[in-house]
Amino acid sequence: MVGAVDIAAAFFAIGVVAFVVGALLNLRLWLLGSESISSTITSVIRTIFSKRILVIIRTFIFNIFGQARLFSVDRFRGLEKSSFVIFYVLLILINHVLADLAAGVSTLEAFIYEFFRSPFFPAYIFVEVANVQAPLWLLFFFIDNLSMAIVLFFAEMLAVHRRFFKKHFEAATREDSILLFLPVIWFIFRYMAQAVTIVKYGSPDGSQFMFVAYGISRLLTTLNSAQLDMLYNILWPISGFFLGLFFGIIPYTGRLWHAFAAPLTMLVNSAGGKQR
Repeated sequence: MVGAVDIAAAFFAIGVVAFVVGALLNLRLWLLGSESISSTITSVIRTIFSKRILVIIRTFIFNIFGQARLFSVDRFRGLEKSSFVIFYVLLILINHVLADLAAGVSTLEAFIYEFFRSPFFPAYIFVEVANVQAPLWLLFFFIDNLSMAIVLFFAEMLAVHRRFFKKHFEAATREDSILLFLPVIWFIFRYMAQAVTIVKYGSPDGSQFMFVAYGISRLLTTLNSAQLDMLYNILWPISGFFLGLFFGIIPYTGRLWHAFAAPLTMLVNSAGGKQR
């Protein structure tokens, strides 16, 4: 029987496929602008095994996670983007770690399966993990909710304010709205689905460390099991749909692709030039 998590994972998988296809098309245009595809690949390999890799690592840390260049020009905007990048990446990593630990991943096939299931790990965590009170699990729960809360309530809201409400700023576009609000919609449905899951499994000890979802779950304790099952089977697939939609359209919209590709461009540029 296909469950809510399987449906959500399928939506995410479709989005990943669409992303890969679009990214390859964009990458093809970039490679065709170089001398040749083989020379580009050779240059990348040489960079990895040279001292320039240290420059790339430094650039990755300071200019991508720290947004050093942007921060030096506009501290408010730099804080917004660095917090988004740091905590969004942390959210993704924590989800994957949790999913792999819960399932006991030991093969490549299992890893691939968990890759698509991991964004929805709270849907099955209380079934597959015998003791959710272990300190490491509680820490994971807390970091997961903290990361999502900072991205949603801090970085996203700063971006919305700067894009739509700050005076003397460039006019907002449709792509701006997609970039800002699709992740918000995904987060909201994910929080709601987490909250339903917590109540569905009897608010297990340790679930309070999912502090945002746990707070929402307190509003759902009067629902009966049939209602909880219905919401569980609706909210997780909707969460998967919006995550897959957001991920899948990135390569096909200019600003979304720029937001994704800009860090890669910075890394490529940091490796360029001649060594002294």
